[in-house]
Amino acid sequence: MEEMMKEFFRYTSDPYRAISEWKDASKKKVVGVFPMWLPEEIIHASGMLPVVMWRSNEAITWGYAHVPSYNCPMNKSVVDDAVKGKLKFMDGMVFLRECLQSQEVPYIIENNACPPFEEYLYLPPIYHGDKASKGFTRDEFEKLRAGLEKFTGEKITDEKLRESIRIYNRNRSLLRRLYEIRREKPGILKGRDILRIVWASMLMPKEEHSKLLEKLISELEKKDYVQAKGKKVFLSGCLCIHPQLELMDMIEALGMLVVDDDIYVGYRYFANDAQLTDDPIGAMVERYFIKTPVDPAKGEVELHWGDELVEKVKKVGAEGIITLLTKYCPPHLCYYPDIKVKLADAGIPEVLIEVEHEIISLEGIRTRLQSFKEMIGGV
Repeated sequence: MEEMMKEFFRYTSDPYRAISEWKDASKKKVVGVFPMWLPEEIIHASGMLPVVMWRSNEAITWGYAHVPSYNCPMNKSVVDDAVKGKLKFMDGMVFLRECLQSQEVPYIIENNACPPFEEYLYLPPIYHGDKASKGFTRDEFEKLRAGLEKFTGEKITDEKLRESIRIYNRNRSLLRRLYEIRREKPGILKGRDILRIVWASMLMPKEEHSKLLEKLISELEKKDYVQAKGKKVFLSGCLCIHPQLELMDMIEALGMLVVDDDIYVGYRYFANDAQLTDDPIGAMVERYFIKTPVDPAKGEVELHWGDELVEKVKKVGAEGIITLLTKYCPPHLCYYPDIKVKLADAGIPEVLIEVEHEIISLEGIRTRLQSFKEMIGGV
């Protein structure tokens, strides 16, 4: 099992190097994809590798000449990496207006990094029953398809799109099975390992990731399991970026076990499939309109993130929620007070941990998590 994990770790330990090495070996192009909801399948069908852009662990320096310090870690990090030339291995970049802050990023990249291919999609908020929203989303997906065809000189047929959807659905299905195993056998894998497996799926070819994941799941299903000790908790939030691995270690060191989550580099990324139909673009549009877990930047106003959390926590038997709020993330911050009220009304303990890009006070977080564990009955 350790050999299988090494490949996942290779990609997540140094994504820049691992992806560059893959590109050199395969002689294929790489396209960076901004989180969270762009249809990677269209890029995959073009013959290029879509990789979800990530928050680097390097301090922001040049980026502050282009974005204010009060922007979220994802926006600052991508701009900083781009203007430093760290993303030159990407042959293209695709952006979307995920939030108010993110709408400036593609123009900064265009003016300062000049990738060979760049596309910017405006994907609307979710209004179920509104045909105009779905029609607009379809037009944006078709715009991406046409732009990629022009860039590569290759036709992206419906057949190619369906094959890409099948490959992506398979990978999502395997990741969901991995999460089922974690719920059935809490602690069978460390939290940092689960996180890196999901993150690796955003960086490496889905075909390769699925092969490794199939083997890993087979090993986990056969592995002798001893009931792990610890309080079961649910991890929520952390939109667009991955939480620090040290934070995952700390949660476990304090005697808590993450049994489920709705974070982006987690269940949110692979929760829903696109259907295999005669209309693959339409299928991807329908997948975009399924926002479970709820997306505070795009979600249907009639759906409440708090209600969803209450239901999930009860379903998995978690004893509390650890909310990871990315610093300077207005969509999550606006939702949070209502979420907290919903959880309090349901009698579900919750603690808020603010996640920053560079400076994170681990000792301060340790104190908050220790208090939270005592709140849910730990010692």
